[in-house]
Amino acid sequence: MLGRACLLFAVILTVACGPAEEIFVGEISAPVVYGTDDRREVFAHPDPELQRVARESIVALIQTTRLNRLEDGSYSISAFSLKDEQGLCDDELFANQPVAASCSGTLIDDDLVLTAGHCISPQRPCDRFSYVFNYYLEGPSQLAPIQDEDVYRCERVFLERDAKIDEVTPDYVVIQLDRPVEGLHAPADVRPASPLEQDAPLSMIGFGSGLPAKIDSGASVADPRTQEHDFFIANLDAFEGHSGSATFDSNAQLAGILIGGRVPDYVVAPDEDCARVNVFRDSEAGEVVHDISTIVKALCDEGWERGTLCETAACVGDWCGTTSPPGNGGGVVPGDPSGCSVTASGSGAFSLWAGLFLWIAVGRLRRRAA
Repeated sequence: MLGRACLLFAVILTVACGPAEEIFVGEISAPVVYGTDDRREVFAHPDPELQRVARESIVALIQTTRLNRLEDGSYSISAFSLKDEQGLCDDELFANQPVAASCSGTLIDDDLVLTAGHCISPQRPCDRFSYVFNYYLEGPSQLAPIQDEDVYRCERVFLERDAKIDEVTPDYVVIQLDRPVEGLHAPADVRPASPLEQDAPLSMIGFGSGLPAKIDSGASVADPRTQEHDFFIANLDAFEGHSGSATFDSNAQLAGILIGGRVPDYVVAPDEDCARVNVFRDSEAGEVVHDISTIVKALCDEGWERGTLCETAACVGDWCGTTSPPGNGGGVVPGDPSGCSVTASGSGAFSLWAGLFLWIAVGRLRRRAA
């Protein structure tokens, strides 16, 4: 890996005295995980609704030691560049941007943040992190300002579910913040419980490789697992640090969170001494997204009563909560926190390669956490 130089990225400066132009590279072409690189900066994305969600509802899990609070209540971030962190070639996309986030989260109520379960552990306790809004670029070479109203601490882990060693889900944690969010921040709109269709379009917002937030709108559902409704497979351009990233349907409603996928993210070409993004075909989709409906059901079963999460629309349909999925002979297992049957039959659309991938990769899904 190339030598590393610690960079201090001031996020409180105005345009006139913002970060130097050379800190960031522009939008250049580069090969990425699945087909064309669909990641876009928040300010450059063409969908205003996804821009709004990125600004209001998306949270970066950043180690508190990386944040520097200044006298005026604003913050700077200490971080390496992606180039130095990964030993990237000079022309790789986002090479000169800061790498600060460890995982990605989503505000789902006024003081609840949802992320992947493996992002929090006894070795990585929730109070090690700050939960930070506004970690994105608001211009070609300028980070958005981060103020006191954008930075929160962990009050407690409200709900946590971990998969068994031979299972993919559940894998999520719900963090209760030290106070309700302030300013312009607001919870994401959660998709009512209904299965996604094959090839349904998807968007993802998160902090892949620890970078400032990117919006990826070029993905689709490769296997919806309609019968199981526990997770689905997609061709999202996901990287380490994308764990917990909010994944949205075509209506910008939260459909799930990313929990794992193919590795490695970067590879060194035989004829080069620097790393490049690993490339897969769209047909090789292997990113795993935890469905939101089982998470909402478990949260409501735990007794959460505030906000609108536990209204009827959040978990509707015979397959969720009280009876088995359509066409499935099994019922809900007593005490099952997901409220959904564990005896559902496999989806016919789930191809052999995907099944083999998941069987081999179950133990490696946590690679998405930084």
